Amino acid sequence: MTTALPRDVQHLSWAAEQLGIGVSTAYRLVAVGKVPGAFRIGSQWRVSVPRFFAEVHGGVPDSDWP
Repeated sequence: MTTALPRDVQHLSWAAEQLGIGVSTAYRLVAVGKVPGAFRIGSQWRVSVPRFFAEVHGGVPDSDWP
């Protein structure tokens, strides 16, 4: 069963794309706490979009963020 994520939570692959790194690299970085806003739900990693943007870009995403 696939459940849609809330708009302010994304998969780790989204963060990897935003950072310009591969997903494998993102998994290595998240294991040592280097991906901003990352948290674990069971065995899956998710990213808080507002926290990611605050730490990486210094603010929250625009209201028209997709």
